[in-house]
Amino acid sequence: MELLIELIVEFIFEGLVEGSLVGMESKKVPMSLRILAAVVLSALLIGVGVIFVFLGLTDDSVALRILLGVVFAGLFGGLTWKICKVFKKKRQ
Repeated sequence: MELLIELIVEFIFEGLVEGSLVGMESKKVPMSLRILAAVVLSALLIGVGVIFVFLGLTDDSVALRILLGVVFAGLFGGLTWKICKVFKKKRQ
């Protein structure tokens, strides 16, 4: 039962991320929906960040806190770069 729930959550999460990325880059999608896709990706990243902060606070390991901080910074930096790249290209 747990495997089924995990597969369903993974399918939904993957669909949201892939759909948002494709929708953000597509020229056929209106700008308002592209902005909505960027907001959805940002909300997912903030949710992952909250989980990382919670895990870092519950465990007293400094190495875990550093690792989670680096992973979060990489995710946030990559998303920011992707959003800036897409919307900068659309302005020109």
